[in-house]
Amino acid sequence: MSTWEDLDDTSSNEEEEEVNLCLIANTTSEEFESDQEDEVNLDDPESLKKAYHELLSNSSILSKAYKNLQKDFKNLSKDHMELEKNLQDKVGVSWDESTQT
Repeated sequence: MSTWEDLDDTSSNEEEEEVNLCLIANTTSEEFESDQEDEVNLDDPESLKKAYHELLSNSSILSKAYKNLQKDFKNLSKDHMELEKNLQDKVGVSWDESTQT
């Protein structure tokens, strides 16, 4: 026998599924349009030159972002180690030991 709660969960799941399908369809159509815009005419030197400069620019942006992420990771790792050391000093248990139980 179903309860009202079961019926609410079922309709909610169906609505979520419908929303997800709509999002997938929308994303797929946007990717298709984007792929058409990104095509390069290999016979046109100007098109090749433009594509090359876009790739070069994107490469530079990604390289800078990667370096910033590396720096952030290094700082976060350092902070993590300091916090772990403080915890170990206060409690007498390291993070690795407390998670193994």
